[in-house]
Amino acid sequence: MSGKERVSGPAAEWEMVGRSAELAALRACAEQARAGKPRCVVVRGGTGSGKTALLDRFRRDGAPDGATVLSTAGHRTTLETPYATVGRLFGDPREAGPPRQERLVPAAPSPGPLVLVVDDAQWCDERSLRWLECLLHRPEGLPLLAVLAWGGPGSGPGGPTGQALGRIVRRPGTRLLSLGPLTEAEVAAAAARCLGRPPGAAAVRRCAELSGGNPLLLRRLLTRLRGSGARPGGCAVGDVDAAWRRSHASLVRAHLRGLSATELLVVRAAAVLGWTGSPAAEAGTGHPASPERVGALAGVPARLVPAVLGGYRDGGLLAAAGPEALRAAVLEAVPAGELARLRTGAARLLNDEGFAAPEVASRLLELPRLDEGWMRGVLRDAAERARRQDDRSLAAPYLRRLLEDEDDEPGRVRTGLELAGALAATDPEAALETLRSLLDRTADARLRASVALQLGMTAQATGRPALAVLSHALDTLRAAPGADGAEADRDLCWRIESAALSAGLQEKPAFAAARQRARAAVAREPAEPAEGGSLLLRAQLGALEGVSAREVVDLAARAMGAEGTAAPDWMRAHAALLFHLADEPGRALETLEPAMADSSGCLPRWWLLADRSRLRHRLGDLPGAVADARAALECAGRPRQSPGFALPLIAWADVQSELGAAGTAEAALARAADSGLGQSVVGWSWYLAGRAGLRLRAGDPDGALAAARRCERWFAEVGMGDPAWTSWRTVAVQALAALGRTAEAVGLAEEGLAAARRWGTPYALGHALLAAGTAARGDRRVELLTAAVETLSRSQARLDRARCELLLGRELSVRGDTRGAVAHLSRAHETARRCGSLLVVAKAREALAAAGADRPRRSAAGAGPLSGTERQVAEAAAAGATNQEIAEALFLSRRTVETHLTAVYRKLGLAGRTDLPAALRALARPAAHAADPAAS
Repeated sequence: MSGKERVSGPAAEWEMVGRSAELAALRACAEQARAGKPRCVVVRGGTGSGKTALLDRFRRDGAPDGATVLSTAGHRTTLETPYATVGRLFGDPREAGPPRQERLVPAAPSPGPLVLVVDDAQWCDERSLRWLECLLHRPEGLPLLAVLAWGGPGSGPGGPTGQALGRIVRRPGTRLLSLGPLTEAEVAAAAARCLGRPPGAAAVRRCAELSGGNPLLLRRLLTRLRGSGARPGGCAVGDVDAAWRRSHASLVRAHLRGLSATELLVVRAAAVLGWTGSPAAEAGTGHPASPERVGALAGVPARLVPAVLGGYRDGGLLAAAGPEALRAAVLEAVPAGELARLRTGAARLLNDEGFAAPEVASRLLELPRLDEGWMRGVLRDAAERARRQDDRSLAAPYLRRLLEDEDDEPGRVRTGLELAGALAATDPEAALETLRSLLDRTADARLRASVALQLGMTAQATGRPALAVLSHALDTLRAAPGADGAEADRDLCWRIESAALSAGLQEKPAFAAARQRARAAVAREPAEPAEGGSLLLRAQLGALEGVSAREVVDLAARAMGAEGTAAPDWMRAHAALLFHLADEPGRALETLEPAMADSSGCLPRWWLLADRSRLRHRLGDLPGAVADARAALECAGRPRQSPGFALPLIAWADVQSELGAAGTAEAALARAADSGLGQSVVGWSWYLAGRAGLRLRAGDPDGALAAARRCERWFAEVGMGDPAWTSWRTVAVQALAALGRTAEAVGLAEEGLAAARRWGTPYALGHALLAAGTAARGDRRVELLTAAVETLSRSQARLDRARCELLLGRELSVRGDTRGAVAHLSRAHETARRCGSLLVVAKAREALAAAGADRPRRSAAGAGPLSGTERQVAEAAAAGATNQEIAEALFLSRRTVETHLTAVYRKLGLAGRTDLPAALRALARPAAHAADPAAS
């Protein structure tokens, strides 16, 4: 890296771009020296910064007329030879002592000063530098200018040589010229001179980025660009990148050819070990590319490593494209067999020294074969570590490499399913491709069924058809010998039955057949089921057919209990949906959370985030719902136009509507409708219900009624009748009442009350009473709205209760009951404020002002005091105990613990378990004040 490129002609002209100020400074110092004032200039800059070109230009036409110019350069080879540099400077490299005094005075009188120019001063011997230092301290009167070019920070040796250079730089009167990178304007000027005319702004910017403003690298790049025939005006960024790659590769190849055999071994070993371009000695023993490890892999003494790699600290190769590009170029030049040997050796070395599995595995990923058993173990450990991180897709490279080397069918299926699960988090399309390929290569019926199950669930999450592959796998599995008797096969069959019914919900034409198949499967097994899949299937059927919500919750809870902690993420997501529909969003959230953390799940992360956003919205945790909806939309690798992606859009529309951003909500719903959602039975109903509510809040009862009626027709078309867990009827009644169609509103409200009583949840019954109260008149209206508020207070749907309180408060205000109106409106305002609903807060303030209240009254937190058992359960849950642990500690059933927690959440107005510690502390403060009024 010590060779110099002497630049002349046109290249030299444009290489001086951006260095005119430095050249002028050198000329000014030379004029001062002519007047008898010894001067010194130190030019600092990295390799390729133009130091040598600047010195050449100064010697050629920058020195004063009549000046005597002597020049040389320091050399590594003579670093230890006393006075070697000044000997070359004065034309006698054999001279072993300092130049004689008469050598400083020209033989003939000269009108100009003596100019001494030393390039690469960092490689001068120490005696020469000390001689120059003493010379510069001579009294005034000697017409002398010393110009020393010194490499960038950190280049060259330390010790006495470095100390002498440092003293010269710090000497009063020494001028330091630092050659920084060229500016973008200077790069443009250089490009114009080299190419004939300036390229476009984007190409110039790219040239500046790649070269880092280094003149030498820029010249190489522009020369390549000119040789490629690219037209300056039409020069694109891609042309610049291509020229840069060729230039850099050529530079690296030329450099490697100039290395000795030992140096080449060291550089190759360092590149394989992760060398970053800094001296390995500074990396410390904890770095894979420490001198000891590089030496061990290269087969050379460790003491040689820093000397070889230290020269790259400020080298043009490193500056050319950064350490990673340099490493890649070095590795690309290594023969394939040698590279495999080095990577194997590096992995073995790091593994034996106890490095983390990902560090070792990175060397194994590129091997053509995994010849040794420990290699598979390292890759699997690395995959497991990666899957435990927030982004489980980081495990994909390790699993993909394992899959390529797997010959055993069960092992291949296991690894393939893990790989698909890792990919599904952020790139479900790649996961589906992996699963389809795996399915084609699998012959065993049981293994094929496992693959088909994961394929179906991942496809369902993206809105892709999955029912056919699940049905075929189920039929094949049931026909396999011994399938009916094997417990594992029975459980797998029931899981696929449940998955098939869920898949049918995404395919409207096939939904009726899927539901009929599920009914037939349940009818064939009338005995009490033990498998989680069977219990979940029955719960799903119950929700679709509108049986008691309590029965659905019981079946779903038993399904999760049967599966235990091993329940896959898709089963948890389906159970959470059932809990949500059955008005237990807190329990749904607790069921969904393990699925969010499942490192081996098969559902996309954005699907789970959208589900959690809806749950948090129902619980009144609007900030959390907004955060989840936003994260779902921003999730990497999402299929923007797939039906599955509509769910984050609907969740986003819901929370934006709550924040009063109607325009944003409308746009999100429009995108959801365009994504192919129309085949999803439940998804389309959510879209229609969301659109109906948005239109109603926007003051468009006609639009709200039309969307609500479309939702009604949709359920009729798919054969679901009128599930009570939907909200279309409440919106339709409110829209009819707003349009003055009171009789229709009353009739529809009565139908809703009957359906809600069958379903039996406070949420459904509260909404039905709210609809009935909207349609009623007189005292009956107040009576029904009051009943709706009381009923919704037993639900965790805090915002729905706040909206109902708002309606009741407005009605009481109109009837002249100001005190009652203000009480309800204040509670609506406070609840909405705590939940973060800007829309309800604004409407409550407006209603309070209309009722004559200056400001809302603060109500006490909670709907009532906790019982002793409720407090014990809440305190244990706040301390981190699970429901099962609480049940065992308090001698209660798990179901009783869940009931108490639900009551605690409702009484304290909490969204879920994470809110308990703060709420309990808030409850304790009034008690402390009551016991000790002086307590602060």
